[in-house]
Amino acid sequence: MKSVEDAINFIHSRPKGGQKESFARMYALLSALGNPQNQLPPAIHVTGTNGKGSVSTMASFILKAAGYRTGLFISPFIVDFRERIQIDNQLISAEDLLAITRQAANALEVVDQQLAPDIPTEFEVLTAIMFTYFSHQQLDAIVIEVGIGGLLDSTNVMPNSRVAIITSIGLDHQNLLGNTIVSIAKQKAGIIHDNMAVVIGDLPKQARQVIAEQTNSSLIQGELNTFKQGLPGNYQIQNTATAVAGVRAFDANITDEQIQQGLDNTKLPARFEMLKPGVLIDGAHNAQGLKKLFETLNVPPYQKQTVTLIIGSLMDKNVTDEFKHILSDQRFNIVLVPFAGPNGRHSLDILKTAANYRVSTAESWREAYQESNADLTVFTGSLYFVSEIRGELL
Repeated sequence: MKSVEDAINFIHSRPKGGQKESFARMYALLSALGNPQNQLPPAIHVTGTNGKGSVSTMASFILKAAGYRTGLFISPFIVDFRERIQIDNQLISAEDLLAITRQAANALEVVDQQLAPDIPTEFEVLTAIMFTYFSHQQLDAIVIEVGIGGLLDSTNVMPNSRVAIITSIGLDHQNLLGNTIVSIAKQKAGIIHDNMAVVIGDLPKQARQVIAEQTNSSLIQGELNTFKQGLPGNYQIQNTATAVAGVRAFDANITDEQIQQGLDNTKLPARFEMLKPGVLIDGAHNAQGLKKLFETLNVPPYQKQTVTLIIGSLMDKNVTDEFKHILSDQRFNIVLVPFAGPNGRHSLDILKTAANYRVSTAESWREAYQESNADLTVFTGSLYFVSEIRGELL
């Protein structure tokens, strides 16, 4: 392992999923690395079906503005793999990522032999690398975004979590989390532990009930429109309020001026990002996200524009649940395009989908883009898809 590219390839080479619903793999790897999770500062732990990346990023910028040396862990990345691990909103250096990955690889030589065939997965290895890096950096706070769910997520081993944030709950990852709002809420609520403040976004009633049962404290919700939102898009009003509530639960002494400064400084690609006049990208990767995107495109200054949505989606992301609603507005046109999902994940069957909905298809996103004559062309779907678009169009 001689370069950061080698390190990233090593991380990607790990198994994508494990056989056991437990933390056995995670704790074995962390033990071999000296249990770095026990040397971490207080944490804000963030989960949710949508909005967790936005909320985590805004919270980290606010903490930085308040003088906290802050670690941030988010996924997926848009431009550079190193986006996933940051300190004070600066990416982990290539040298540090290589050094810590080498350390993890050495530990895995022993751990893999002990646990084979059920060895630590890609996300578990990345989480362990992040914990190890942060444990060496003399941080004051960390903001950690859950990978999937919460209860069994590899990030859910931190002994010093101070605030749990649950941004939203909808149907996604049903094969792992369950097919109902209640079952998914139970998985998300798994990040709640004793003596933690619990902050929620705009959640369904049955989800709030599940979460309330997991804590002895009152659920905290942010106040909308108290601060200028940290990221563009109407749906970020709620995410901004949730991020602010989470930071205030972490430290009630953070001032309004520090909060607004942090929000003003916040940057996050592929969240309602205008790449050029008339071309926008947004990682609305599931039905809930697509609904929020549609609602945002129905408020000023977009509510009178014609819109072509060019969608590249993974098969398991139920985006089609919103198609009829969107297409009831004559301003909207949907074009489905092929998309090669990461790690062999299947993309949406665009021909089968087009047979069931009033949508069209194109052989590539470039073709769809060239043929779009709408006032606004919006690339959306998987964050991996919009990352590809962003890289080429910029």
